[in-house]
Amino acid sequence: MTTTNVGSRSYDMGTQVHDPAAVRLVEITLGFWIGQAVGAFARLGIADAFAGQHRTVDDLAARTDCDPRGLCRLLSSLTGVGVVRVVSPGVFALGELGQLLRTDHPQSMRDLAVLQSRPWMWRVFEQLQHAVSTGGAPIQDVLGVDCYWTWLHGRPEERQVFDAGMVSVAKVLQIPTALSYDYRNVRRIVDIGGGLGQVLTAILNANPHIDGTLFDQPATVADAAQALADAGLADRCSVAGGDMFQAVPAGGDTYLLSFVLMDWDDEHAERLLRKVAAVLPVRGRVLVLDCLADHPTDTGSSGHPFHMGRTVDLFQMCMGSARVRSRAEFEELYARAGLRLHALHLPQAPVGLMEVVPG
Repeated sequence: MTTTNVGSRSYDMGTQVHDPAAVRLVEITLGFWIGQAVGAFARLGIADAFAGQHRTVDDLAARTDCDPRGLCRLLSSLTGVGVVRVVSPGVFALGELGQLLRTDHPQSMRDLAVLQSRPWMWRVFEQLQHAVSTGGAPIQDVLGVDCYWTWLHGRPEERQVFDAGMVSVAKVLQIPTALSYDYRNVRRIVDIGGGLGQVLTAILNANPHIDGTLFDQPATVADAAQALADAGLADRCSVAGGDMFQAVPAGGDTYLLSFVLMDWDDEHAERLLRKVAAVLPVRGRVLVLDCLADHPTDTGSSGHPFHMGRTVDLFQMCMGSARVRSRAEFEELYARAGLRLHALHLPQAPVGLMEVVPG
């Protein structure tokens, strides 16, 4: 038996065998490198530079203004995760995941990759241990604000990056879930905190009998109005700006809260739901799209369920006082606001569509 001392600890360096669990743990601990590699790939526009063809490293370097050697190392690192693949020595092609980083792909994730690799995101999240140890939100110490919405408010360029990233999320998670609902009895839907209107646009396009109103912060609704006009919906969808914690537009039979409640603590979430309940018709409904903490996404290669909702909850813990809730926690929240859960749809767990009605 061979023993190696490192500092005050001793390690048995006897007969070693391949341990898949240990290899898997190494992969997990190195995951943040891959996240940054994907972010760099996205920011540099490399997926678009392929232009649907196999490319040499030198060709790609010229198209993206990169150092050929550095670019080759980046591309090589991303072959193992499906972003690119090797065609022949020095020649690469986009892989299945790399296709999703093209700006012209209908489900492009490029903007999400850019957002998730922004320095402010990493500066806050690296203080996760502080959040676990103290119960405080690291964003307060790192950025000097109580939540990321406050920080984004005074930084229009970062807000633009954030909004674009949320459009990517909407394409993959929110829109498919929203379109799983039966809207035959809906006449006017009010989208609270609807951002640029991507979810509402999908609903209106799929249901020509519905009119809509998009409600968000005044700084957002101008861009939303243009996006809705570009989608040919200006005559069916109005926009309104304001503070959703003060009042929300009346006149809808259906109110949509898509990935909104997860961004707020119970006090703010209840206040918002009370504002919606105050204008909700007796036979009206609130459609809440949100992650649920008690529903796994799928089973990964390790055989263990991947809980995306619980992973997002770590983000919320670092970024403020918000959290991802379980079904029971949602039901308690609705009850305090004078509402009740009527039905839960899980077409794409852990993202659920909760149909909420007056209590």
